[in-house]
Amino acid sequence: MELFREYVKEREGCETLVIDNGFLTARIDKDERGNKFLFINDFFVSKKDRKKIRHTAIKLLAKAKTLALKNDCLKICGVVWTDTLNATESLKANLYYGYKVV
Repeated sequence: MELFREYVKEREGCETLVIDNGFLTARIDKDERGNKFLFINDFFVSKKDRKKIRHTAIKLLAKAKTLALKNDCLKICGVVWTDTLNATESLKANLYYGYKVV
């Protein structure tokens, strides 16, 4: 995973946050007003953990929030691709955790 982490940092400028059964990649960016935000690029939870109580997703989002706060980000953003496997479940999970569709 360390080599993958190095690759993603070099290629996309993303940090890789890893826990058991999941990872996410995210980068710090600025909006048109110069305000920092954290953009979640990739979010993956292993198939065996998706149907459980969703502890992995909650832990990953907590790590993302910590990274955002550490970097003075005002918001956390990401994309849910609607034409991929489990898109409906992903969107529902994001709404459940308090994210909004814009």
